[in-house]
Amino acid sequence: MLSRFWYFLVAALAGAGIAAAFMAQDQINRTAAAAVEEGLRRDRAEIELWLRYDARLRVDDIAPMAAHSDVRNALKQATARRDRSTLDDAIRTPLGARLAELNQQLREGAAQLLFAVDGEGEIVAQLGGEAPPAGAGLAAFPLVQRALRGYVGDDVWVYNGKVYRMAARPVIDGGQYVGAVVHGSEVSAALAQRLATRIPGATLAFFLRDSLVATHVPAAEGAVQQNVLQEGLAAALGDAAVTSAMASGPADARDLPSGRFTLAFVRGSAAHAQVGYAIARGHVPMASPTDLFRSQESLDAVPWPIVIGAPVLLGLLGLLFVFLELARPLKAFRTAAQAIGSGHSQRVDEAAMRGAFRQIAADVNSALERAQAAGGVKKPAKDLDEILGPKDSGGAPKGGGYFGFSQDEPGADAIPEPPRAAPKPAPAPPAAPPAPPAAPKAAPPPAPPAPPAAPKAAPPPPAPARPEPMPEPEPRSLSTGLDDEEEDGATMVAHVPKELLAAAAEANEDEAHFKEVFEQFLALKTECGEPTAGLTLDKFKQTLRKNREAIVSKHGAKTVRFTVYKKDGKAALKATPVKD
Repeated sequence: MLSRFWYFLVAALAGAGIAAAFMAQDQINRTAAAAVEEGLRRDRAEIELWLRYDARLRVDDIAPMAAHSDVRNALKQATARRDRSTLDDAIRTPLGARLAELNQQLREGAAQLLFAVDGEGEIVAQLGGEAPPAGAGLAAFPLVQRALRGYVGDDVWVYNGKVYRMAARPVIDGGQYVGAVVHGSEVSAALAQRLATRIPGATLAFFLRDSLVATHVPAAEGAVQQNVLQEGLAAALGDAAVTSAMASGPADARDLPSGRFTLAFVRGSAAHAQVGYAIARGHVPMASPTDLFRSQESLDAVPWPIVIGAPVLLGLLGLLFVFLELARPLKAFRTAAQAIGSGHSQRVDEAAMRGAFRQIAADVNSALERAQAAGGVKKPAKDLDEILGPKDSGGAPKGGGYFGFSQDEPGADAIPEPPRAAPKPAPAPPAAPPAPPAAPKAAPPPAPPAPPAAPKAAPPPPAPARPEPMPEPEPRSLSTGLDDEEEDGATMVAHVPKELLAAAAEANEDEAHFKEVFEQFLALKTECGEPTAGLTLDKFKQTLRKNREAIVSKHGAKTVRFTVYKKDGKAALKATPVKD
């Protein structure tokens, strides 16, 4: 029972461990996904902040440029000219040279695209990009419109197929807005790398529609690669629901084969051209609980002595329980079967079996009985074992039957028979006694018949038949109370042999002993709470006689004495041969 409970316990622990492993896997995946999504939200806020900060820096950087006298004078002349169809090179060329000089002074903040426009928004000078045609202007751009009205600002443009972050500042001369300076910084890998330093471990990319225009992939393990991000971006922008949601804000985080990413359109006019940025972080969900062992750091944190020692200890306890509940009963059943096979026993001791083997033993005994009945084998008379129950090696009861029985070998500890008087040597057989003399005859009367002869002494009874001739016992006269002179006429009775008297006394003593033992045995069984139904004195004495004869024949003892004792809470008998 204990081993079966142990199996159930170990199975339950194993099941609980497996369930805990899958629950841990799910918890880790959900926690990691939530951490990645939270990280992407922080990254997006960080990028938005730094884009605005960078735009503010560029607006401040071009302030000296807008306040320079050469720039103000050139734009004042361009704005004041009457012929709007032409622009004198005397104004355009010096202004372009001065803008180039001032732009170099910005160093890292130097513009890749720089414009100087007059009060009407017409391009007076340009650095970078393709040269504009004559009369081209930027008045249609909201950023330029606000600058010509005296506002500073920033925007993102798509200009000649490239994406620029723009900043504009008005040029004021004599209290009038005479033009504006527009500074453009191209969105490049250098910009992505500089901004990515603010979001360590994340992949940052700027896109124009479904094409990446600038990307930075960190040198971190598990970082999302550019091609993976490109595929995810194309799938997201191809979903009308996603692009519609992005018009009002950033999109929710989406899954990638090796991570998650979020994307948003830039603030400004370029958003209509689907210009934006994407941020991705690596995240590979655990496919199974075994993925817990992927990390060497996690493996180093495991208390291996406990992890290995506990299962080994539990396994040893399980083996011990199996031995106690299976191996030992199986060995006992095998021993009983071998005893039947060798002829030392005719039945399996059911009481000695444990667990399922007890029922198996009962089935085997039933099969043996049916086989004997079917084969016409006459069942032998019940012997002591069948009535009293099986015995162990020492003769003590194992259980079964009405009572147990054990037998002591004759030896020094044997219980001697109570001492008796030594018999006297028998005298030599006397000669047969002569017939008593006839009584004196009286004078016969004339008529009556002759008187009968005097009675003769009764002859001695014949001696009982014995294996060996015994000396004739000396007859003893029983006193009749007559005088000595009349003793010759007294009746003589032969003396009964002492051996016959001893045999009769011994038989009576055995019967008394059997009855006494029977009463003691019944009393002890009642005291032990054992059933006594069907146990009779005649059956009890018959069994003891057979057992006594077997022990006397085997050990050459004179008789056998039985004692009642308690063993294992049951009444039992012990047979002790008596030699003397």
